Amino acid sequence: MHHSHPLIPQTGNEKAVAESWERFVHNDPLVGAPVREVVLESWRRCRTEAVDPTRSSAPAADDDGVKLLQEKHRQLQEAARPVLISLQEVLRESGSIIMLTDPGGTIIDLHGDSRTRHAGERVNLARGGRWDENVMGTNAIGTAIAAFGPVQIYASEHYCLDVKRWTCAAAPILDPTGSTLLGVIDVSGVKDTFHGHSLGLVIAAAKQIKAMFASRERDLRARLLEQSMDCFVRYSNDCVMLFDPRGRLLKSNGRLQEAREQHGVQVPLTATGQLEALDLELPAGERAIRMPRWLRGEWVHVVGSTSGAYGSIVVVPLHHASSNPPLATRLETSPRRTATPDDDPFAEIIGSSEALLAAKSRARRLAQLDLPVMLLGETGVGKEVFARAIHKAGEKPEAPFVAVNCGALTRELLASELFGYVEGAFTGARRHGLPGKFELADQGTLFLDEIGELPLDMQPHLLRVLQDGIVVRMGDTRERHVTVRIIAATNRDLRGEVSAGRFREDLFHRLCVTTVRLPALRERPDDITRIVDHLNERLACKYGCPTKALTAEVRQAFLHYHWPGNVRELQNVFEGVFALSDSGMIDHALLPDELRSSAQAEIAAAPAAMSGTRLEDLEQQAILAAISNAQGNISRAARTLGISRSTLYVKLAALRGRVEKSAPRH
Repeated sequence: MHHSHPLIPQTGNEKAVAESWERFVHNDPLVGAPVREVVLESWRRCRTEAVDPTRSSAPAADDDGVKLLQEKHRQLQEAARPVLISLQEVLRESGSIIMLTDPGGTIIDLHGDSRTRHAGERVNLARGGRWDENVMGTNAIGTAIAAFGPVQIYASEHYCLDVKRWTCAAAPILDPTGSTLLGVIDVSGVKDTFHGHSLGLVIAAAKQIKAMFASRERDLRARLLEQSMDCFVRYSNDCVMLFDPRGRLLKSNGRLQEAREQHGVQVPLTATGQLEALDLELPAGERAIRMPRWLRGEWVHVVGSTSGAYGSIVVVPLHHASSNPPLATRLETSPRRTATPDDDPFAEIIGSSEALLAAKSRARRLAQLDLPVMLLGETGVGKEVFARAIHKAGEKPEAPFVAVNCGALTRELLASELFGYVEGAFTGARRHGLPGKFELADQGTLFLDEIGELPLDMQPHLLRVLQDGIVVRMGDTRERHVTVRIIAATNRDLRGEVSAGRFREDLFHRLCVTTVRLPALRERPDDITRIVDHLNERLACKYGCPTKALTAEVRQAFLHYHWPGNVRELQNVFEGVFALSDSGMIDHALLPDELRSSAQAEIAAAPAAMSGTRLEDLEQQAILAAISNAQGNISRAARTLGISRSTLYVKLAALRGRVEKSAPRH
């Protein structure tokens, strides 16, 4: 059968693919080779990582190692087991096996045809076998991890010789936010068992496991909130923070700024931001190593039951001057909250470019008005950070701020998240029901991220709540009144969505009363250096080490890259190179491929632009650029240039001399 889909292999050209692989491993040029791009990219990664194409089998963990991995990923196994068992009978008839791996590609569970399982043991396609692409080359498990997406690999497309008699399809299992890899589900068999539908099967299975995780996470979160309410009341004069089992902040009582001022508390405020010291999946010793300097062990309280831990509460004690009235009194007697330079909710938004300052200025003005705000901008520009700042700068900074990503959940999960449900509303509904985000955000702010992804049939229900302030939980008839300020965000053209019939016009006008456009990072390149320096200091605090010097090449690479993922991508890339740097220097070799290739393109274009330029002129340009990027800080500029401060002063004196000599005399 011939397949033309780029994700599905073409079985009819196996010989041509095998010949292409021969040329590739011998570094011969591949021109017009019949190899799918996803496979070719994997082969290139294998070459970069020096994978041995003659490797005969995967490395394997021993029984104790497998048991440790299974215990570590027990929740993943429990969520996946019903799916694996339901599919094993079908796959046994087809001569295939279905496997579950951890995020690193090690097989922790396996079901299916016994003959295929026996054949798989020869290459360690068995429990404990590690199928990371860096070890075993191109294969569905490892390549799905590397590509962060589903993939099917057939016969000669594999990189290692002894695996070429196999065919496999795999899909990554993501957490409910879609940002963290939990594991991989894979279907494998000898190449005669190939079927294009296997890819669809593993994709559907991965989505089913993700949905089960979301349901379980919702239930655990409800229990966590229920058990933590007493702490929020008892320690209301201190800073109370609630974290989920992965160390992500779920809720605080609005005293983070005071905790930051008194104790240097630094907590990631994004939906995917994580405090690793509170990641309960890590061993206690590992959590202790990752404990930031500001966090004390006696402040942390794990919440849970005999069945397991639900999350953590952190209570940071605050000092209150006896001469000051209670916070509630100050709020009652102060008609409007005014931010001081040391207490600016927008201080977390780094940058001084004209576009960013205009957005911050407009957001500050809107913060004081009880109106809906629509934040417009590309993915990763910091819409939730802006939303939180608007909330904190508003009339009720201590009120709850609740965020919902409308694009990260299925329609059913989103409905229960927004509106809540009563006991028995659906299969798996928890006892006594659960309040929705509207109820949790009552008297505060509800942030609806990716509002353009909201299903059309859910939009009338949202509109009714916005118009009447009435919420009805799923499976209930009782009306609950809520008062919530809405801040929404989208990277879509909502007017275009309205014209296309995918977004209700009345809801559009209800949400877009006021708008703030957030600039993309490429629109404010002058802020990149400032953001990088801020991240350098923040990560030094997080990892308990000095800040790291950046070579001139690295700074230029950061400045010239187009940053399609905006500030979020910059944060992720910089933390990656910061963590990988073993010394006090971040050099060009640590950069991801896309930044290196971007920098090389700049260098390649440079000779034409610099033809006829004298060496001393190039040096002058480099010195002036370094001082500008360092905002006049001579020590920082010298580190960027890779010279001492005294040498830089000498060069500056010579530069002034050249300028004075060339100046016209009057």
